[in-house]
Amino acid sequence: MDEKERRCYLASFDGVPGAERNPANYQRRDDGSHIYTEGDYYEWWYVDCSFDNGYHAVITFHFRNHFLDPIIPTTQVMIYGPDGAQTARFAAWKPRETFACPDWCDVRMGDGRLRDLGGGRYDLELVIDGAGARLTLENVVPGWKLGSGFNYKNEETGKVAGWVVPVPYARAEGELYLDGVAIPVKGAAYHDHNWGNMRLHEICSSWYWGRVHHGDYCVDYGWVLPRDPEAPVVSPLMVARGGEIVLSTNIMRTRLDDFATDPKTMKPYARRLVVSTDNLGVKMELTIETTRLVESMRLPKAAAWDQFYFRFLGDYVLDIQIDGERDLVRGEMLHEYMVL
Repeated sequence: MDEKERRCYLASFDGVPGAERNPANYQRRDDGSHIYTEGDYYEWWYVDCSFDNGYHAVITFHFRNHFLDPIIPTTQVMIYGPDGAQTARFAAWKPRETFACPDWCDVRMGDGRLRDLGGGRYDLELVIDGAGARLTLENVVPGWKLGSGFNYKNEETGKVAGWVVPVPYARAEGELYLDGVAIPVKGAAYHDHNWGNMRLHEICSSWYWGRVHHGDYCVDYGWVLPRDPEAPVVSPLMVARGGEIVLSTNIMRTRLDDFATDPKTMKPYARRLVVSTDNLGVKMELTIETTRLVESMRLPKAAAWDQFYFRFLGDYVLDIQIDGERDLVRGEMLHEYMVL
């Protein structure tokens, strides 16, 4: 792989590894639609929540779902109960039943909606066959964009893959719905937004992703392994404390250990991850021990080979030092593994 192509995978910081303290480059517009008229256009808005009563919920508005062939609009709801019970719902929509604002986040798909109310507040409503959520989110940490907001950008071909995190960490409050019954909930939420004009499996083979919400601390990470082994790993990382983003970087390392094989898909995955960085006065080691596989699935056929998705609950230990001040915190988190 030549140097010009390698730089496409480091598009966040103009083709080189980079790091910033206290970035302020995220704009409300970044969470609006990025509709492309050519290529395999995809775009989705993702929200996950961890509630005080032990429930977890994941809700996705796939304005164009590129994990399907053909690419169509879909919405998904997944709810995980404290007893291990899982509820999943899926709905497909005609394009005329969808809308996405280009200037800020206002996504409508059927009766579902995710809307930026301004001032770091969002409301969300999506209920499919009696299961879903109606929630209000209020940012604790401001929106985050790693550099340019592109995980991949090729100036010659025009192909791009964009990603921003408008809600790294928010207070969430509202209701979950199971079998049409409302369950009052409070907790923490995360929301990110992906878009591009190509199939992601063209450039990456898999990724691990996760986020930590714990008191004053928030950590978002991704470890995106390239399709071409000569390409650099795409490795976004954000560290926040006290509502302030103290580090935004793609200079980090993830060690994958303790592999297991999922008996349903027969795919191996790492049960232990160690995410670390030492940049600009921020030194961090996040150790994740998977405790429960809550989701494993073979995705619908969208490539010549099989693709898979896994979601986990895990216990973590965050050993963090910011400007010489060290802290050690523990908790539970959602994390995922995608095999493209």
